[in-house]
Amino acid sequence: MPPDENRAQVALIQCPGWGRECPPYALACLAAYVRREGFAARCFDLNNDFYRAGAALRRMWEDKDYYSFWESESSVRRLLDENASLVDSFVERILASGARVAGFSTHTTSFRVSLEVARRLKREDPSILVIFGGPQCSRAQAGRPFAEEPCVDAVVVGEGELVLAEILRRVSEGKPLEPMPGLLMRRQGRVVDGGDRELIADLDSLPPPDYSDFDDAIRDGLYADPERLEIFDSRGCVRTCHFCSEWQYWRKFRAMSGERMFAEVSAQMRRYPRVNRFYFIGSLVNGSIQSLERFCDLVIASGLRIRWQGQAVVSPAMDDRLLGKMARAGCEWLGFGIESGSEALRARMNKKFTNENAFAALRAAHRAGIRVQINMMFGLPTETREEAEESIRFLARVRPHIETVLASQSFAVIDKGTEPHAHPERFGVAGEEHHLYWTSNSGENDYAERFRRYEEFCRVALALGIPETSGVLREKPDKRRLLDEYALHRARRQPHPAAAPA
Repeated sequence: MPPDENRAQVALIQCPGWGRECPPYALACLAAYVRREGFAARCFDLNNDFYRAGAALRRMWEDKDYYSFWESESSVRRLLDENASLVDSFVERILASGARVAGFSTHTTSFRVSLEVARRLKREDPSILVIFGGPQCSRAQAGRPFAEEPCVDAVVVGEGELVLAEILRRVSEGKPLEPMPGLLMRRQGRVVDGGDRELIADLDSLPPPDYSDFDDAIRDGLYADPERLEIFDSRGCVRTCHFCSEWQYWRKFRAMSGERMFAEVSAQMRRYPRVNRFYFIGSLVNGSIQSLERFCDLVIASGLRIRWQGQAVVSPAMDDRLLGKMARAGCEWLGFGIESGSEALRARMNKKFTNENAFAALRAAHRAGIRVQINMMFGLPTETREEAEESIRFLARVRPHIETVLASQSFAVIDKGTEPHAHPERFGVAGEEHHLYWTSNSGENDYAERFRRYEEFCRVALALGIPETSGVLREKPDKRRLLDEYALHRARRQPHPAAAPA
């Protein structure tokens, strides 16, 4: 049914920092769903608006050290203080929309600005209902701390469509917000957990993302990649790597049908003639080989001329036949999560494929004409220096078959909800709560050592002709600041010496 403007309205908000290749997919998905349920929605991409507000601001997105900037609380605070009037103008726009609910899509890099915008919204209009959601809001991550924030009324845990629609239904009926499945909220000074909500079993039942609030920006080419949109093929992951929390966030792998994937691509191309490149936003594009092959068959049979990209897992199914078909269907780029060149380390991380499996998949993709990227981490729990060297040797071996490397600029974090965080003793990790600054029991693997392993890998990658991009840097611009912050963290954790006796 069409949205009823007299019913509850929601502002869906993406704050900096986030990628700006194309409009934010999460907002478009949520907008499509609540509009289908009869509610008016308005999307605000404050991330892109901030970028376009002035040339001096753009370096925060364009610097190769993008991730480190948004991870730094002091850097983000300085940015907000220096641009307070700009942030206030964003708040005014949101309030002017008439929305009674403000929903923020939060990530590791965007939650700090999201909290500041939420505080200012509440200051101007205490009655507006502020909801946080997104990957940063899992129970294991920041869900509970967000729910404790005075400016946040509730936190959506997991999939947002069903919960957000129920929230809007209650608001439109004049009912107070109550605990419900999929929601964390404060009650009488404590956080109440409504438990898990039932998963959406059939992803084909969801409406396609509604990018209509970004029509002008897409038409006028106001995003970094004006020919690109994001779509999704699946939720969750078929793997359960110990260092990863994403598979726990989605709880169960589910895939769209190939028919639905094809219908979504076709519909977006009809609406936006300049768009012909799509990025599959799911954790992996090859979680369901059946859906992937069916999608490829439909694209080839239709003669649709598109280009598409996605992340993939190493699998025996990724052979010359399948990758050749993917290339004919428009696949131009794949990123493979290799993480380490050590088979033993990967096995300890529950990432079970051999180097020969990986080599075969990378070679087959390259042979099919698909550009290949490998994703690498540095200093995973239990990694030895010899295993770090194995990653360098692996890189040298596969170099003829890859174009780029995504070298993790956070090296190897231990997020809440992951196995190393839950069971540090099994992974030789000392009792350290900080996700970046953890140390092995032996003391051999700490933040400074991971930094060193990352730099050594980058030196070899550059010598092998890997371009300086996606984390492969000649030198991290903020190296000194990062190491100084680490040293300060360590100093704060040192016990104070006992006072000398008089």
